[in-house]
Amino acid sequence: MNSILNSTKSMITVLCLEGCHGSGKTELCKYFQKNGFKVLDEAFLDMPTFGIPNQSLTMETVWVSNWFQRLLKMEKAESNNPNRQPSIYIADRSPYSAILYSKNKGHYLDPIISEQIKELKKYTDIDIKTVYLRIDKDLLWKRIQNRLLKEPERVKYNEDNYQWMEETVNFYEGREWDFIVDNSLSQDKVLHQIIQPLNIDISIIKQQHQSDNTNIVSSF
Repeated sequence: MNSILNSTKSMITVLCLEGCHGSGKTELCKYFQKNGFKVLDEAFLDMPTFGIPNQSLTMETVWVSNWFQRLLKMEKAESNNPNRQPSIYIADRSPYSAILYSKNKGHYLDPIISEQIKELKKYTDIDIKTVYLRIDKDLLWKRIQNRLLKEPERVKYNEDNYQWMEETVNFYEGREWDFIVDNSLSQDKVLHQIIQPLNIDISIIKQQHQSDNTNIVSSF
């Protein structure tokens, strides 16, 4: 199999890290960034506040549309670069997260998101891959408790509720993902669990990083 970065097609590959709150997505994004990968910053996922709850079908639908629109704008900007090379981006979560946070109405979004991902690959140079970060429940709960000590405001997201953690884990365990990795290992081992199936040459990533001005991608 040819390396993604050696492909003749100028494809944008987006690796979306998925998993329960506290599973280590944000920290892993930072580790990818340190190793030269382009990371979609927090502004990429930010949403304005309206009168309707953020975790409602309406607002999650807006979030999903916003997510895809920003990728399309990014792809359009890159297509105008005559020296464009195949590139890899890391994202904290994928649109599938909206299914979970839309409460009992997420099933409306599920088939739409799947078709949107297929259309992006068919009509553009964007290929979205999902990576589920699996972790033992006891270790996960310990991480959640430690994070709540540092960020007590996360209680408003129900993160202090063990049952909510179990429901979230069950959601992720019950779905099919492109890749599943053990995130209880060291960050270096987790990184290699993710890039090896894709045949990514990390040395090329680092070379590109040295020639780029930044590896943090802001929203458009």
